[in-house]
Amino acid sequence: MMAIPSSDLLNEFTLYADKVVDEKETLIVQRSSGKNIVVMSMEQFNEMQKEIFLAKNAQEKK
Repeated sequence: MMAIPSSDLLNEFTLYADKVVDEKETLIVQRSSGKNIVVMSMEQFNEMQKEIFLAKNAQEKK
């Protein structure tokens, strides 16, 4: 997991977007307002959503 200031993301978007996708890196973008965001690949997001869905279904069956 990496954390960068928002100005770095704005200046080097392609570099960070490639890192997120190619290296399966999760990126925290630190904003001056303190309202930070997380950037991840669609593949990582879908995997996370699948795990959440499966965990919820497993709990419902108990």
